[in-house]
Amino acid sequence: MKYVRARVAFVSASLLLSVAGCAASSNGDAAEGTTGSTATEGTDDVSEDTAATETGETVDPNAPKFYDDVLPLLVQNCSSCHTADGIGPFDLEDYETAKGLAEAIEIATHTRSMPPFNADNSGACNTYKDARWLEDDELALITEWIEGGKQEGDSSLALPERPELPPLAGGDVVELETAAGYVPVADQSGPIDDYQCFLGEINNGDVPLYITGYEVLPGNPKVTHHMVGFLVDLDGDSASLGTNRALIQLLDEASPDQPGWDCFGAAGNGVAVEGTPVTWAPGGGAFNFPEGTGIRVDPGYGLVMQTHYNLANGTGEDTTKVRLAVSEEVEREAVNALFDQFLFSGLSGGNAEIPPGEEAFVYSWTQQIGNFDSRINQWEKVEIFGALPHMHELGSRMQVSYFEGGEETCGMYLDRWDFQWQQAFMYDEPFILSPSDSIKVACEWNSEGLTSPTLPGLGTQQEMCLYGIYAAEAK
Repeated sequence: MKYVRARVAFVSASLLLSVAGCAASSNGDAAEGTTGSTATEGTDDVSEDTAATETGETVDPNAPKFYDDVLPLLVQNCSSCHTADGIGPFDLEDYETAKGLAEAIEIATHTRSMPPFNADNSGACNTYKDARWLEDDELALITEWIEGGKQEGDSSLALPERPELPPLAGGDVVELETAAGYVPVADQSGPIDDYQCFLGEINNGDVPLYITGYEVLPGNPKVTHHMVGFLVDLDGDSASLGTNRALIQLLDEASPDQPGWDCFGAAGNGVAVEGTPVTWAPGGGAFNFPEGTGIRVDPGYGLVMQTHYNLANGTGEDTTKVRLAVSEEVEREAVNALFDQFLFSGLSGGNAEIPPGEEAFVYSWTQQIGNFDSRINQWEKVEIFGALPHMHELGSRMQVSYFEGGEETCGMYLDRWDFQWQQAFMYDEPFILSPSDSIKVACEWNSEGLTSPTLPGLGTQQEMCLYGIYAAEAK
């Protein structure tokens, strides 16, 4: 399974900037020695309720100002990436930069390509914890600032405090690291992208452990774009050759000039994955699983850390840390269960495929919840806390429905699938269902421009229609 993004970081915003004819600093640093002030001299003929810009255009002095009104919004929602030292290609805490990109910011936010959040959080089909989602009045504020002349406001105001990130809960921590001093090099996934996998062993003891949360600490925030951690039974059978441990060793040895191995497809081609307990992108802080729950990790299991580096802002060494909160027991064992009938059809010799030249080709599958993981069938009721949807680059939309006794409920709607921004979503209100209830997943792909069918698979030019749930037995 491939939980990755293959193109330039912030591609949606970058394309919008190109359309708008805007230019950003090549290294994302804030412009030095630049201030933008609203000229007020020579405006004796202007009425009291207007002011004038440096071009002589009159503006409403009561319109939103950058430092007073807009900057707090940007710091709250954008500063995790778009700062002088972040992975974002421009610094939105700098007035001149934000002013020059104002129209592009408006387009990106109103189309909800930024802040990146694939699922609809409007309430029409659920809402989610820690959603990167601007409210309508916040979107209107950006438009009003632009229409009001992009006024600077009071530059002496202190920079608003950035959001306080949640700390990792739990007492015991297993700390893993990617290879020390790894220097990213663009691979086959794209001219400025590098997907590199590193192995960390979680449980070398004799008893099971339970992951109850995690946090990722990038060593070089300018290039470390995201990470997905795959749970792997190292001594279990791989999907292609011998054990997973032996296959990983072969993959690693295939690139002796650098640590780790190229892994655009999940944990490496053929490595059997049992779950994805870690999905991280900048700005999220620690991710703590619902209280009292945890994902079981048996002795001999490891975490393959698939790290996506984006080189748009340059390169440089990186050593990223993954800190896993673990416990020897939890109130409820959770499952991180994955299912993809489209992929299974391809791997089992079925005829599923995406025909070329289709603007909106849809494939759907329905499966009982108990078939996601055999442990679920032992439960009377299932509490679904969250979910992980997944497609590849052709994906455009995904509709998920839950069927309780035949009655359909909207489970998740992704109306702007972006391969660049994948994550797990935790519901504000979990679902309580039965193991015999069903989940229906409908994936929509756009294959325009292709001349041959796209088959199910793990590779760059293949597709998936996967849905994963984080669930435990309901109390």
